[in-house]
Amino acid sequence: MQLYNVFAFPIVRDQLIANTILVALATFLVILRGVSRRIRKNHLGWDDAFCVAGLLHTYGMLGMQFHYARVGMRHHITAIPAENAVLIAKMLLVYQIVYYNAMVLAKFSYLSFYLRIFVSKEFRILTWICMGCAGAYWTGSMLQIFLICTPFERNWNPALPGHCASQNVAFSTIGAFNLLTDVIIMALPIRFVWKLQMSIATKLALVGIFGLGIFISSITIIRIRVLTTVDFTDLSYSMTWAAFWSVTEPALAIANSCAPMLRPILKAAFPSLFSSVRAEYSTQPLTGPSLSKNSMAKRVHGMDEMDSEFPLTQLGQKPGSADGRSLNDQSQDGRSHYNPYQTSESVVRNPKFLS
Repeated sequence: MQLYNVFAFPIVRDQLIANTILVALATFLVILRGVSRRIRKNHLGWDDAFCVAGLLHTYGMLGMQFHYARVGMRHHITAIPAENAVLIAKMLLVYQIVYYNAMVLAKFSYLSFYLRIFVSKEFRILTWICMGCAGAYWTGSMLQIFLICTPFERNWNPALPGHCASQNVAFSTIGAFNLLTDVIIMALPIRFVWKLQMSIATKLALVGIFGLGIFISSITIIRIRVLTTVDFTDLSYSMTWAAFWSVTEPALAIANSCAPMLRPILKAAFPSLFSSVRAEYSTQPLTGPSLSKNSMAKRVHGMDEMDSEFPLTQLGQKPGSADGRSLNDQSQDGRSHYNPYQTSESVVRNPKFLS
């Protein structure tokens, strides 16, 4: 097997440098995410675990991109040794597995964060449905890898008798489903946030935070377009841009998943920007048995988690909404009792996002 200079082609060199910077940025933001948790003394959750796991898979993607360059990426298949061509074809299988793992872990990180801060029953059900869709995306992707060629060895040895389906079509179809799930996940909180009773500026700030991932969708569209142009009979030459975008996409997804957690860091770094607005708390006492102790503890914990990321006590629903509760629960004797822990959209700890 022959090894090549990874910087022999300017386009490969520039792509490797760009992706190295992006992965380093994603790593830095994940570290800041952990520092933010420590500042607020919050426990680490599943959203953090999925984020770190996704980052580790992204390291694998970047490492394989470097190794692709070492074994002949951007050289025509006829110009490299047969051993290199076989290795590139085999690495493509591993590359797909690591890529799909990285993307689904990023999706699970977003969705686990939603479950951490939203208490609305309707929203949580929709989030679990999205998790199921993300799991279906991953399952379909894995099946495609192992079933697209019969026998399996034909993936790297096209001389064998058998059949391979169109990999361009398979990659594009799975990429389209990836795009669809991304758009749904990023758009999911927008309707619920927009129904909150707060200023338009605050709503736009929250929507902007949750909607940053729409930018990742544009990367997905570019990657789908590039995958349709890959010539699998000359994979070493035609895969350059596909390899580049396949590292860029999960790196940006991981980086973006950390954005909502950076408020404590920004507040510590720029305290003057966060000192203009004071917190508003309800001082009304709990006068009725409207919540059990376990339910009350769960909601207090939810408010603490929410305050560590956002200025809202919780992202809930309007009184009498899908969670089946209202701000004023009626007791058996017909009297209403106010519960300060059972907040609605109208209960806001800080009226402005950057408070």
